[in-house]
Amino acid sequence: MFEPPQATLHSLLNADGSATYSAPNHGYRIVAGVNYPVEVPYRSDEIPESTFIEVNLRPHNGVSMVKERHVEELIKRTLGTIILAEETPRTLLQITLQVVSVETDESLPGGIKGGGQGETYLDVLASAFNAAVLGCLDAAVPMRAVAGAVLVGTGSDRHFMVSPGVVTRKKCVSLHVFGFNSDGKILLMESEGKFSMAEWKEAEQVARLAVLGSSQKINAADINKQNGDVAMNGSDTSGSAAICVLDVVRKAMEDRVIKDESWRQES
Repeated sequence: MFEPPQATLHSLLNADGSATYSAPNHGYRIVAGVNYPVEVPYRSDEIPESTFIEVNLRPHNGVSMVKERHVEELIKRTLGTIILAEETPRTLLQITLQVVSVETDESLPGGIKGGGQGETYLDVLASAFNAAVLGCLDAAVPMRAVAGAVLVGTGSDRHFMVSPGVVTRKKCVSLHVFGFNSDGKILLMESEGKFSMAEWKEAEQVARLAVLGSSQKINAADINKQNGDVAMNGSDTSGSAAICVLDVVRKAMEDRVIKDESWRQES
């Protein structure tokens, strides 16, 4: 059974903003800590008319390497398209992303664990980006729009899977990460593997549904008519696609507002 992603705000006490994002089906769990606005430590990094964005991704174990550096740069560039950086020039937006847990499959010998350097960077990219957006919202960072990302895998039989697990990913012919803002504009596109342009476009439609929901009038049945099946981590999507990434973000914001306003009722 498909388990939707989960998100909570204000997970840390000593940060201006923080959030915890858990990918579907016990995938990546990432805690984001955001400090904003803070003083830029080096004058050479100071931007006179904008905010300097710094993203640090810490893996589940070991030290950060090329994989993490690449994800950091992609998140930094994508956040730069939705953050109103001109509102606080000469300051620093510092985002730290800590991978708390990764997916395991104890049914296999030794257990397969995601997050290694040999694994794709696309799975952690989607989860880390969502955690970063949630952390920025909690820190009251001025943003043009809310955004979310999702991982889509393509099977050999043109079977599309949203947020495929670590075992399923190894069977996928191609993997894709798409990020959208709340207006439906594509902010992030990263792919790897073998695929045609038609398959890429179908994967984009599947991702759009998973991030934005039915409000975008994207029906999984329309993709099925194009000989492509859709599955949420290998399971049927009937009823599951109603819970999209942006719904999870909105729910986390609502819960935070209700918690902050609870003192009014007590008094």
